[in-house]
Amino acid sequence: MHDDIKERLNRLKGKYTQKYGHLMDEWTSMLLEEIHENFAVLTSQVSQTTEAIKEAQFRIRKSQRVLQFSSAKQAWLYGLGEMAPLAVAIGIIAALIFWYAYTEKRFKEIKSTVDAYENITDYTVLAQNGKIIEKDKVQYLVLKLPHDGEAIAGLHCIFDPKKQQVLVPLNQKPTHKTDK
Repeated sequence: MHDDIKERLNRLKGKYTQKYGHLMDEWTSMLLEEIHENFAVLTSQVSQTTEAIKEAQFRIRKSQRVLQFSSAKQAWLYGLGEMAPLAVAIGIIAALIFWYAYTEKRFKEIKSTVDAYENITDYTVLAQNGKIIEKDKVQYLVLKLPHDGEAIAGLHCIFDPKKQQVLVPLNQKPTHKTDK
C-alpha cells in the first residue's frame, strides 16, 4: 500500500510539472493529494444532498393539490363545504358547554337552597298549589278559609283567634278507612 501512495504522488508531481513547468517537492504533492481526496468526498456528499433535496421537492409537489375555480362563487362554496362541518361541530360543542354550565349553575343554586333549608321538601305541595298575587309591589300568597272543614295544602288556611295566628296546611296525612 505504501508503494501505491508513492506512485500516486509521483504521478501528481509529473502532472503538475507537465501542466505548470515547475517541479514540486514531496510535501506539496502530499498536501495536494489530501486536498484531492477530501474534495472527492465533499463532492459525493454534495451530490447526495442535492439528490435528497430533489426527491423532497418532488414529494412536496406531488402532495400539493391545485384547485382552479371559474368564479368567486364557486370558490366560496368550496370553502364553505370545507369549513361547514367543522363550524357546525364547534357550534354544537359550544352550545353543549353553555347548556352544561347553565344547568350546573342552576343545580348548585337549588342544592344550596335545599341544603340551607332542610325542611324545604315539606313546602312542595304549597309551592305547587299556591297562588301568588302582587299588590302595591308586594307579593302575597292567597289562601282561603276552608268551607267543608277539610283544608287543602296550598289553597286553604285556618285562623286561630285565641293565639292570633294563621295555620297553613302543608301536607295532608292520608286517612285510612277500613271496612267493618
